[in-house]
Amino acid sequence: MGAPLRLAVLGLACAAACVCAPNPLVTLREARLHPAEELERAAAEAPEEAVALLRAGSPALARALAHAGRKDLRALLPMAQARCVPEAVCPAAAVFYRQVSAGAMTLEQALRVAGNRAAYFHTLVTLRASAPDALLDRVLHQEAETIRSAWMEGGQGRQASALDRMPGRDLYAVLAYGQREESEASFARIFDQEFRPRLSGGRLYAAMREAHWLRARDFLVEAIRAGREPDVMALAASDAGAILEGALRGLSLSRDPAAEGALTAEIIEAYAALAPAGAFARALRAEAASDERTAGILAAWLERVRPGAADGLAPLARRYAASLPDAGVMRAAVVCPHGVCSQRMMFFDDDDGAASFAAFHSVYAKDARWRWEEHNGYVRVWRRGESGVTVEVFANRPRPGNGAVSMAWEGAEQESARTLAHVAGQAPGFVQRGHAYHVPKAVASIPGGARFVFLGGCRGPEHLRAVLERAPEAQVVATRSMGTMDVNDPLLKAINDELAARGEVEWPAFWRAQSARFGGDRLFHRYIAPHRNGAVIFLQALRRAQAARKTPSPSER
Repeated sequence: MGAPLRLAVLGLACAAACVCAPNPLVTLREARLHPAEELERAAAEAPEEAVALLRAGSPALARALAHAGRKDLRALLPMAQARCVPEAVCPAAAVFYRQVSAGAMTLEQALRVAGNRAAYFHTLVTLRASAPDALLDRVLHQEAETIRSAWMEGGQGRQASALDRMPGRDLYAVLAYGQREESEASFARIFDQEFRPRLSGGRLYAAMREAHWLRARDFLVEAIRAGREPDVMALAASDAGAILEGALRGLSLSRDPAAEGALTAEIIEAYAALAPAGAFARALRAEAASDERTAGILAAWLERVRPGAADGLAPLARRYAASLPDAGVMRAAVVCPHGVCSQRMMFFDDDDGAASFAAFHSVYAKDARWRWEEHNGYVRVWRRGESGVTVEVFANRPRPGNGAVSMAWEGAEQESARTLAHVAGQAPGFVQRGHAYHVPKAVASIPGGARFVFLGGCRGPEHLRAVLERAPEAQVVATRSMGTMDVNDPLLKAINDELAARGEVEWPAFWRAQSARFGGDRLFHRYIAPHRNGAVIFLQALRRAQAARKTPSPSER
């Protein structure tokens, strides 16, 4: 298996650090500082790390597992003592500790499977398809990313990826699981060169059914972000309706129905014009039996996106239509107090931040209607428009080269930091610039009253729920795939010019004008307008419907 698997094992730190609290890797690496019960929990969440540390020598961890209350955790000890070539095979095999303890797999079988990339991934998918499992989800995600990266390298890396030796079900799982900032590129290339040639003629439906529809919604959304949703429907052919119905099953039974509902809303928006008649309606009718509210909101969204497509669900759609926010217009009179629309634009202290700031300056410097004011550590750019509305943008000036990943106003310039936080802290507009990995830091600074949020980084939809937790009423512009300053700056300025000139932005008409302006620019067409942002609209509608349910009627008071 060699290097690719080793990357997967060592890469566990990133995935686990993001989702586990407290971090099991830190607990295991500092075993002598933690009680046995904490070490047991950490080993159960990160068995690969536990075995790797045991092999390197961790007496405290070895003692804790030797006397573990959970019998299955004791299976990690012989895995740590086994002879493994390459070394990474033993930690990889640790993922199967529960199966080894239960007698469903011998230690020798676990080691043999872990030494073969295709067999390892196949076994992970088989186990995960039979029942929900957070550990297997995490490992599958990491493995799929590693496989896709190796394949993209070409040459020996492509051979090591083992994609050519995988059955259709596993090839499908590689695309359904491997997701990161640049994943649309690998999805598109693997889809075109490997997936489409091998899964035509009904084999796509068979693969998804064999996987028990594992992460089917994620697969369809990844296809959207890679611009391959028409190709998926063409590949599905006569099975298109069955695939969409299968992908929408089980929303109410999922671990996170709100998140899965948001994915479904995105799927409805992107596939509505491609879907066979009645496919979405049949799926939502089945869902309504177990979760009427979610199905009703999605039916109302389907009816808005494609009138008449809700079919026999029209009464259900009407019942929940009022929960859907009207995201068609952003009016200054509503969102901008005292006729001043303030916007906070956030840049980060790296080379990308500096380049983005330069592009931001360039697009406004060309227009004499906008005034540029320099302050200590930040700028104010403003214009009073024909509508009587003043639009002003406060932006920090990034300082690349100092190694910081925070914003300038959180660095040495404390006085300007406080000033900028004061003047822009309640701004109804918020703009994040920079790479996707900066977004969580930016989201934490969104004012609670923000009514417009622009995510300039890649794969913005992944952060929408966090945005709405900060600013529940915000209209959001984000990009499904790659964000770029070539789109960000002219698009943002056009929004601000529209607010200043007309006092509102009527999104459908505005977006049509921008689409014509950008022509066939592929990257612009990956940006989502607020009135088409199904995930945001679903989450806002769900919150409204939940609040309405909690509010007693006059007869109940």
